[in-house]
Formats: sequence, structure tokens, C-alpha cells
Amino acid sequence: MITYESVLKEEFLEKAEFLKVLGHPERLAIALLVYEQEMCVKDLVNILGISQPKVSQHVGLMKELGILSFRKEGTKVMYRLSNPVVKEILDILFG
Repeated sequence: MITYESVLKEEFLEKAEFLKVLGHPERLAIALLVYEQEMCVKDLVNILGISQPKVSQHVGLMKELGILSFRKEGTKVMYRLSNPVVKEILDILFG
């Protein structure tokens, strides 16, 4: 028998963590900025006007959850939105 405790609780916890990460205004802004074009941390710092360590923290968390992916370009690390669910959420919110 499938119960909330046995199966769904873990899934709900994962989804809630995902939404919590997107619920932060700065992380939501980062997701929106890298939706259409790749950006490095320096680009995000300049646009958002927040510190480099803070942007790096946000980006790290978003990478961990599979929201962002990256590629290296010389010494730069370029980030892009890689999660199709986040793209749908942004389309709904900002469509």
C-alpha cells in the first residue's frame, strides 16, 4: 500500500526544496537571466549588483539541484538554465 510516509513524503520534500530555492528573489533573477543566454558569475554580479560570493553561493546551490548547468570557456565558467521544469515555471511567471 502506498502511503504518504513511505513514498510521497520524500518526493514532496524534494519538490519543496526545489521550490524553496526558486522562491528566493536573487536566485529567481539568476534563473531568468540565464534562461536565454549563458552568463558567468561576473556578468551576474554586474547586473544584479550583489557580491560575487553571494552570486557564487546561489549558483552553486542551483547547480546542485540541477537547475543550472555550466561549461568552461577559457578561465570563465558559463552558466545556463538547464531544467525544463524551471523554464516552464519562468514562462508562466514572466511569459
